[in-house]
Amino acid sequence: MKAPSLALLPVLLLAACAPQRMEDRLVACPQLSLPADVADLTRHLPGAAPDLSTLVLDARVSAVDGDCRRGRRDQSVEVAVGLRLRVDRGPAATGRGAQIPWFIAVLDGEEILSRQSFVLPVAFAPNTTRAEVATPRVDISFPARPGRRIQDLRIITGLQPSPGELELNRRRGPR
Repeated sequence: MKAPSLALLPVLLLAACAPQRMEDRLVACPQLSLPADVADLTRHLPGAAPDLSTLVLDARVSAVDGDCRRGRRDQSVEVAVGLRLRVDRGPAATGRGAQIPWFIAVLDGEEILSRQSFVLPVAFAPNTTRAEVATPRVDISFPARPGRRIQDLRIITGLQPSPGELELNRRRGPR
């Protein structure tokens, strides 16, 4: 199955964060986004030239899952966010496991209010080189405050490449 086009990514992100209950449809929710340069993680052997023979793993975000609902007594907005990934084990991988770093950040304009990093363990079944996995959903509570509009906040999520891996993503562009 072909991966969705990046042009459809904003639509998929909005659909993933759509409220499920009728009374939650009127809740203001933060914007949820997946920047293109953190949607992929290609890891090669340390110090080796990046080519197919040195590829350890290649991970791609296939979907962002999210929902938004009213908090208790309408005093907050509750958001749950998670990622679904396709992870390919490369020829240079040793063992049947991998550790995929990912993050969630909450921003108000350009100011980072909160950022948390996670590691998703991935296990490859015997005789396979691909795994479809999902991160645990992370719950975020936004207390209602006078003068602050929840819809003006942004939640950014994605994989957490090293500086060299991030540069590779930016050089090759979205896949």
